[in-house]
Formats: sequence, structure tokens, C-alpha cells
Amino acid sequence: MTEVGPTALAAKLAAVLDPGAEQPLSSQIVDRIWLDVISGNIETGERLPTVRQLAIDLGLNPRTVGRAYEQLERLGVVSTRPGEGTFVSLNVPDEDAHRRRRELERCSLELVVRAEALGFSIEDLLDTLDDIRTAKRNQVRSGE
Repeated sequence: MTEVGPTALAAKLAAVLDPGAEQPLSSQIVDRIWLDVISGNIETGERLPTVRQLAIDLGLNPRTVGRAYEQLERLGVVSTRPGEGTFVSLNVPDEDAHRRRRELERCSLELVVRAEALGFSIEDLLDTLDDIRTAKRNQVRSGE
């Protein structure tokens, strides 16, 4: 099994990431990796750099890269094996999954606009969502 070199992937991503774009950096990472996978530049079975390593190479918050990897996993592009890493596993999602993803992105953009209108940043919004996720996990663990 081969590994996508952290430097090579970071260089590709750094060349296309635009912090000033409307599209979040995590989505830009997803798009680039997706294109590399479907074009054959990254092959099924290849191991991606760790979230931490790619974040360091790109000078990004690890949460940004982590969100990208999570999204790639939801899309069926990668799978994570605890203790081993994240591997390209390309399971092409069906049209319904694509439709639902587009709707989620639309809702998310609306939420960002609403949060900004209230004077909050995207980071504030992400922190709030993270707090909500933690609370939900705690509810599940406690059996509520």
C-alpha cells in the first residue's frame, strides 16, 4: 500500500487553496482531493497524511483539515482505520447523497450569513456547533 507524500499533497493543496474565497477551506480541500482521486492522481488504497501533518504543512488549524477528512469519509472517498490512518477507499455516493450534501451546504451557507448578521464569525459558529455536538454525544453516553 502506498502513501500520498505529505509534502506533495500539501503542495497541490497550497496551490489551489484560497482563504479569501466564499467556499470554506475544508470544502476546498475536499474538492481538490476528490478531483485527484477521480482523476487517478491519488489511487484507491493510498494513505493520506495525518490530519496533524497536513495541517502543519498547510499552516491551517487541524480542525479545518479534520472537517475535510470527515467530509471525505461521509462522501465515501476515504476511510479511517484507527491506529493505521486515513486511506482512499472511493465508494461513489449515489445521487440522493449528492442532493442531500448540496442541501446541507446551502443550509450551512445560510447559517453563516445569519451568524455574521448577528456579529459572529464562522469560528464562533463552528465553536458553537462543536459545543452542541459534544452535548449530544454526552447525552447519548448518559443514555438520555
